Amino acid sequence: MTTDTLALVESPAQFLHLLEWCHAERAAHRTRLVVLAPGDRTTVGQLQSMADFAEEEGIEVGWHSPRASAVSGLRMLAELRPVVARARRLVIGDPFSGMIQALLPFAHPGEVVVVDDGTATLEFAAQLAGGEPLRRWHAGRAAVRAPLARHTRWFLSRAHLQLFTVMSVTALPGSRVQHHGYDWTRRRFGPPRLLSGVDVVGSSLVETGVVDTDAYLDAVGRLAAQSGAAGRYFAHRREHPDKLRDLARHTGLRVVRPKVPLEIELRRGPVAAQLASFPSSVGYTLPLVLAGVGTRIAVQPLPESMIRDHVGARARSFLAGVAQDMQRLAASAPALSPSV
Repeated sequence: MTTDTLALVESPAQFLHLLEWCHAERAAHRTRLVVLAPGDRTTVGQLQSMADFAEEEGIEVGWHSPRASAVSGLRMLAELRPVVARARRLVIGDPFSGMIQALLPFAHPGEVVVVDDGTATLEFAAQLAGGEPLRRWHAGRAAVRAPLARHTRWFLSRAHLQLFTVMSVTALPGSRVQHHGYDWTRRRFGPPRLLSGVDVVGSSLVETGVVDTDAYLDAVGRLAAQSGAAGRYFAHRREHPDKLRDLARHTGLRVVRPKVPLEIELRRGPVAAQLASFPSSVGYTLPLVLAGVGTRIAVQPLPESMIRDHVGARARSFLAGVAQDMQRLAASAPALSPSV
């Protein structure tokens, strides 16, 4: 039996954008979703919450944990290989993923859709347009992954490709870009209650090895001091518990671990009148999710002094470009742009 639409996602953000795509295309009842879950409990918990929403929408949800062991990874490949081969349309959450790249040689879809994965989407679009090998902006060159990355680049360059995104991506050669405005999220949740004060949106830049820990804690502490009142710190799902304990002691902020993507967490509310964020995807997503609510979003620059010495020019350039893009977007939305 042929599968109409098969979706492969690995993160809560990808899952959310898959739900937005199903809503926009009215494709929920034709979509089989497979979650390729990572190992950390925070991400798994958010994915499980998203699976509940998907099932409410009528989406069939399957689950694999391919990173649990080598056997689990091989079992995933064996079980999904025939499913991928039968899919008429393939929806991908992360084209950089080694798990997904390992499945693509078996795929023969008539259409491929890449749903938004935050700022990684910007790098993916730039690499696709430039004919470059696919690799994450903060990652080094991994020789073992090179054949899969080259095949994925070849596969996507020849596919009937659609990019479904909220990012600042323009038309790509041989593909279609469809922008959206979180219609499903805005319909399903909120509007939120507005609180006074400032909340800080957390970042995993320390965990990815880009930013120095002490410099990050000091920067968040300065943001907290500017507010004049103890607010909340919405932790990124990858942030380490020890860092978060130090951050709470250092800044006085109350650490919140969202059980759903931040876009849903803040849309459900309550949400502070002002949000502060370092360069990340929330600078693109939250102005859409919270449009009309009255929340002001301030983009905090990432000075060179915060970035660790080993971080290369490519990663530094990418971060600077994201910060400039976010500031431009904030400036174009006066109701959401004033600084903290």
